[in-house]
Amino acid sequence: MLAAVWLVALGYASRFVLYRLPAPPEFTDFNHFYIAARALEAGANPYATDLASLRTFKLDTGPIRIENQTPTTLVLFEPFTKLDPRIAYWVWVSLCAALLLFALGMLLRASALDTRQCLLFAAIILLYPAVYEHFCFANLQIVIMALVVIAIYGLERGADCRAGASLALAVALKGYPIFIAIYLICRARWRALVWMMVWGGIIGSLTLWRAGWPAFSFLGTLGFTTSRKFLENAGFVSLDAIVSRLFWANHAALSARVELMRRAAIGAAEVALLCATIAATLRTAQERDLRALSLWIAAMILLSPVAEPQYLVLLMVPFAAAADAAARGEAEPRAIYAALGSYALAFARYPVALLHHVTAGAPVFFRVADQFWSFALMLAYLAMYWLVASAPVAADESARLMPAAACAAR
Repeated sequence: MLAAVWLVALGYASRFVLYRLPAPPEFTDFNHFYIAARALEAGANPYATDLASLRTFKLDTGPIRIENQTPTTLVLFEPFTKLDPRIAYWVWVSLCAALLLFALGMLLRASALDTRQCLLFAAIILLYPAVYEHFCFANLQIVIMALVVIAIYGLERGADCRAGASLALAVALKGYPIFIAIYLICRARWRALVWMMVWGGIIGSLTLWRAGWPAFSFLGTLGFTTSRKFLENAGFVSLDAIVSRLFWANHAALSARVELMRRAAIGAAEVALLCATIAATLRTAQERDLRALSLWIAAMILLSPVAEPQYLVLLMVPFAAAADAAARGEAEPRAIYAALGSYALAFARYPVALLHHVTAGAPVFFRVADQFWSFALMLAYLAMYWLVASAPVAADESARLMPAAACAAR
């Protein structure tokens, strides 16, 4: 069975690479990374210049007209602009594939899974639809995941400088990993937090030195990135998008009062999620950072202003935490089943999406199918919450409960 699963995984991956990977000039996020980095290198401001006017290599940039990635991303992408776009694309895809395997190896190395279980888990991850969504768009989420895994590895071994540097770079590249700083505060990992801020200052200074004043123009693109044009897409999975679509269901423009209600509902949902995550973290012991950090990984995707299906590739870390806890006999059944359900929901969208093609493109089926990404993410968060809730309580909490337990025993 293990061999059969690997044959399916390798066969599907090979078919995807050979026939479905959209190499330039077809649209991918890589295209506007490449164009914007080249424009920045040439002295132009990619945050204020229409990307259509920068199509030197006739690369399709889709609906994106101004760059909305961080200046650090563009600075680090400049070496790729020294290559032909098609060659640079395959180098980038290969690098992402290598980082995926690297992160997977690091997670499995520290787990309680035996060799067969590790091989099965790896094959299952390679079949995960979000992995292929990521490679379809050639974005940065696998890089973020690898950096977070390095940070987890460093935190578990007391390498606070390495963990802080990794988290600082992740924040500089995408922004939303900043929520892991709250985790460090909850755990009183002050040295790691200080190193994160120190490295953040160093990376920020180097970015400003290389990119110049156009780097500040990035802040002006946040409104464009979180506009209704993008968030009403059923495939966006952040809480902002999920709650907003409830108000935008009839596709009509909102009045000022209803718009205020929408913003209040988003704020309430995000505060509630953040408080639940903090409470669960404070209540658990610090023996294993992987589980509590896995909860924060699911939370930071939900709390991100914008999150697409490719972001769910980061759920590889929560899935590994659930598998490790199950192997140790420390996971409640509800946590295991919720993790399995989250994984399965990513596949369940395909039969519904198929109806979109069978019915000659009826858009309703595609919109319904894309909702499965949101359900998968929310169920993954619930799985990690239950996993953390079933973990041993923190030392001070354990000491507080011990007298009551002793009295009950008498």
